[in-house]
Amino acid sequence: AGGMRFAMVCASNMNRSMEAHFRAAQAGLDVASYGVGSNVRVPGPSAREPNVYGFGVTYKEMYEDLMGKGPELYRRNGLL
Repeated sequence: AGGMRFAMVCASNMNRSMEAHFRAAQAGLDVASYGVGSNVRVPGPSAREPNVYGFGVTYKEMYEDLMGKGPELYRRNGLL
């Protein structure tokens, strides 16, 4: 991308910016993600029960956590 850097920012720190980051990185772009909330939130078993992670938790750690909580649910909703 000619030395350009890209930022993914999400007000609610939900999985939409994580997907955008993933796709941009796969395309070879220099990308970083930022949130304006206090934690990273991804869908959980219900709208009232999101999975909440602190900043600094890696995608690998989130993946392993979600796999341990119920891979069927998180595959069905597209997180895994």
